Amino acid sequence: MSHCGRVCAVFTVFLALVVANAALSQEIDCEPSSDPAVIKKAEQKLVLLLRMIGDTGPATRVNESGNSEARAALAEARDHAARAGALLDEGCGVESVKLSTSGLANASKAFSLARNRGPQGDKAYLTVLERTTSFLQTLESQSEEAKGVSTADITGMKRQIDRAEELAVNGDYQAAADLLKPIVDRLERRLAAIYDQQTVYYEKTFEGPVDEYEYLVQQYRGYRMLMEQYAGDRQPPHSARQSYDNFLKSAAELADSAAMHAQTSEWDLALDEMREAVTSYERAMRLIGIGY
Repeated sequence: MSHCGRVCAVFTVFLALVVANAALSQEIDCEPSSDPAVIKKAEQKLVLLLRMIGDTGPATRVNESGNSEARAALAEARDHAARAGALLDEGCGVESVKLSTSGLANASKAFSLARNRGPQGDKAYLTVLERTTSFLQTLESQSEEAKGVSTADITGMKRQIDRAEELAVNGDYQAAADLLKPIVDRLERRLAAIYDQQTVYYEKTFEGPVDEYEYLVQQYRGYRMLMEQYAGDRQPPHSARQSYDNFLKSAAELADSAAMHAQTSEWDLALDEMREAVTSYERAMRLIGIGY
């Protein structure tokens, strides 16, 4: 029996419909996970998402609300569930987790809008969630010697993130954000300490474009972390203020563009843009006297 079928039997009819639709429109292209913990995480995320977007109270309120934006967000959440389920059936745990997480964010937005509120209620939560997950991924990419955080602590952080997602999907954004704030603060302090000690990025051999791209993304995130930690009230020289703003804007735009090209496996473009994003950030940092 497939991974999804094993844990999602109660959702068989609903999932069969959406997965069939997704299977017609999208091919599965991923690297199967060999880590049982990753598969288990993917299963748990998908079950949570399916529970939220099935024919339950919140989903019914979305359909009855007449709010087209809320309905669209719920439809997108269901599409993500379908694709996450198809990926999980193929053993692609990492990709399935990403889609389920995105689906939970869309479900949260849909439920918020259906309560006749704008999406502002979940903005603070989504911001801290993005920072928390990004920082945690960056920390996990570090060597065991550099991490300075135990495996048990990381597992505890992931449980807190899962709990926060459950609270958010049920509309309790403030409690969800409050649950994440101590985690993101701890991660930020730890990563700042790591990057503060890494004055030079060493040359390394990459297994392929995906590996190199991920390395550049982590380097870019490290620079952003240093800026957030140490920029404070520092300002570039008056004559360089426009250049400083341009470097930061360019870095952000290049990183976003690289991410889109990475999603479509256009690795030459993604790598070139990510390298330029890193270089632009380096130049901005120099202008306010931050070493790296």
